[in-house]
Amino acid sequence: MSIGERITQLRTELNIPQTELARMLDISRQAVSKWENDQSSPDTIHLIKLADILDTDIEYLATGRKSYGRRPPVVIKTTETIERVVEKPVVETVEKVVERIVEKPTIEVVEKPVIRKVYRTKYVKNPIELIGIGVVSFIIGLILGLLF
Repeated sequence: MSIGERITQLRTELNIPQTELARMLDISRQAVSKWENDQSSPDTIHLIKLADILDTDIEYLATGRKSYGRRPPVVIKTTETIERVVEKPVVETVEKVVERIVEKPTIEVVEKPVIRKVYRTKYVKNPIELIGIGVVSFIIGLILGLLF
């Protein structure tokens, strides 16, 4: 007997329709149908929930072997926060209270000068020199253009 046949058998014995079982497991009805037709298998979380809903052992659902003895309770959700832990000393006369003051870390701001590199370019100040360089460059370009 496969896992799908065991799920179908237990579900029908408890008169639970596929849609109701899917709603209890927060999955789609098609997923339950695939499990029952052995097209896929439930993962471990769903296997634990299935065993709890169908009132059986995980071992029986997975392997088909019935376990003898009382089934331990299945814990799916545990407490996520602990409000207070109280430890009692072995000797009742010894009592020690340790208080620790936690200071908030301070952030020190250190001002450092920002060093920037400044690049200076020397420009030709006299426009006549600039015009002379332009004319000489033009003539050299013209001569090279005619030669080649």
